[in-house]
Amino acid sequence: MKRSFIRIVAFVLLVMLALPQFALADSYNAKVNTDNVVMYKRASTSSTKLATLKSGTSVTVKSITGSWASISYSGKSGYVKLKYLNYSTKTTLYTTAKTKIYKTASTRGTVVCSVSVDYPLYRISRDGDFYKVEDKDGQFEGYVKRSVTSTTRTNPYAVSSSSKKSYSSSGSSTTVPSAVKSSQYYLSSNMKAVKFRDYMVYLAETKLGCKYSSGPNNKTSFTNHSFVKTCMGYMGYSIPDKTNKVGHTGKAPYVSRSNLLKGDIVCFDCDTKNGNLVDHIGIYVGKGYFIHASVEAGCVIISKMSSGYYYRSFCWGRRYIGQ
Repeated sequence: MKRSFIRIVAFVLLVMLALPQFALADSYNAKVNTDNVVMYKRASTSSTKLATLKSGTSVTVKSITGSWASISYSGKSGYVKLKYLNYSTKTTLYTTAKTKIYKTASTRGTVVCSVSVDYPLYRISRDGDFYKVEDKDGQFEGYVKRSVTSTTRTNPYAVSSSSKKSYSSSGSSTTVPSAVKSSQYYLSSNMKAVKFRDYMVYLAETKLGCKYSSGPNNKTSFTNHSFVKTCMGYMGYSIPDKTNKVGHTGKAPYVSRSNLLKGDIVCFDCDTKNGNLVDHIGIYVGKGYFIHASVEAGCVIISKMSSGYYYRSFCWGRRYIGQ
């Protein structure tokens, strides 16, 4: 009997010790975002009113239950609707997957836009399972599911150095020239085409140094064709299943050397004896450079095509990303 009582007391103490931890899990400083916000004694609009808060009033959020926030203000503890509170400081969040931004805190709401993985957003407030967010570039405001956000970038396209090799020769290398290095690591459906092109360059550049393989896994090893196909696929574009077909079939417009834009597929005739005009492809990254998987180099490299071998073997470009 005595042992049972001791066990019960120990269990109750453990629960009591654990409760503050749960309560503090969502603790943060916030500001009221509109006038005449009522603070209630309990999480109910029929409960006793403790105070009426003005816009800009600072409070401490102790915990969150559904659409209600348990807060402390001026020595009082009570509840306000979560949607009336903004975080005191803007925190940058990153999406952990391709996702949608909604006009309201519901997946049934109007879609403001779709965004890529690693899209940077400012967190404004919380509403249940959603964060109200603001685009860092000032493009939009809306709601995103909390489950697809993180305070750190995930960079799913990154490849570890152990899966890469270094290469350098006349006109080709695994090092990106500063003039064509892209920092466009995120994308939204309402961005201009130039951003899509820069994003394609970013994707291609993350694979520099990845090994060439006749049996590629298309994550850390590629063939010439699978490299281009994989990068295009990341952005939702599908290309023909053979190198020659990429160059000669499909509805993608043909592009001359002088009209090439970033993200265009560039086509070459590297073996003039094989009977196929186009037998090598890559992704144009600007300033007379393109990225491709090379048998000779044994990896993905960036090469000059404004002079030398690739200048002579160039056929034309194919454009999948519109202007």
